[in-house]
Amino acid sequence: MKKVVIIIGASKSGSTLLAKTIGGHSQCFTMGEINRYNDEITNPDGFCGCGKPLGKCEFWSGVRRQFQVGETKDMKEEPKLGIFRQITKPNVIHKLLPTILLKKRYNNASIDKEIENTLDMYNLLFDKTGCQVLVDSTKGLFRALILDANKRDGIEFEFIHLVRDGRGVLNSSLKKTYALHHADGSVTEYHKETLEKPIYVKSPTEAINYWLYVNMRNMLLLKLFRKRQTVFVKYENFTKDPLKVLETVFQNLSLKTEKDMLDLGGNENHILGGNSSRLNAKRIKKVDDAWRTNLDKQTLDSFNKRAGWFNRLLGYN
Repeated sequence: MKKVVIIIGASKSGSTLLAKTIGGHSQCFTMGEINRYNDEITNPDGFCGCGKPLGKCEFWSGVRRQFQVGETKDMKEEPKLGIFRQITKPNVIHKLLPTILLKKRYNNASIDKEIENTLDMYNLLFDKTGCQVLVDSTKGLFRALILDANKRDGIEFEFIHLVRDGRGVLNSSLKKTYALHHADGSVTEYHKETLEKPIYVKSPTEAINYWLYVNMRNMLLLKLFRKRQTVFVKYENFTKDPLKVLETVFQNLSLKTEKDMLDLGGNENHILGGNSSRLNAKRIKKVDDAWRTNLDKQTLDSFNKRAGWFNRLLGYN
């Protein structure tokens, strides 16, 4: 049985690092945030996890030749692969209840093509890689539930619910710069506010509210309705003892861990999207607690007032 593992969680929770590590297994392929395929594959400045510009990556160039979505037109005019933004609209969200509660197929003409595109891409990547497990780090809960309910024969879905200390997520969310370190020693630096398409940087209040809402929603729905399909992972436990956490993950996949998985620098990957760790990470470092020095007292007080109770519920003191 082929399996798709979808990592679910808030942004900045470490999904790229976890996905990259799992993808180091000989029977697993990490595709990254495949919902961004259209945007990434047409971005002349985009980089694959292998370090090459996407236009020069043999793997994704081959996929593009086979997966001809929008090739006859401007791809950006075609349905966005797997984004499913329509379901978050207030007048549509109630239609998800049968899918969440009973795993009934989700029928919505506006996203039917996106669902088909995503499932077609999964099948193409299974054939192309020869792997029995695909890792999708797109993170969206509702998207994951819809795909599971609309799955095709021969494919099963498993979920990883990834959480991270909200203060660490907040610190990462407020960063405005990042850099990609390439194999030849060169560095590509980015400033979120000066890119051709500037990346929106949340305010502390927005970042706190986002983290709280996403994790409360995910915890409630996955614990109540998808517990058997879901492995709960704390980012800090993963960085402290990766093999122990991975053993639990791979037990659900009927696979055994491989030591080479932890050699992130030695395992080539072709991750789309995600943060700079898809290129930069050579090994799993101990948990980043830079929030202790980077966040001022006012910001920490605001976090504790709004979300401290839930952070403590997750086991963070």
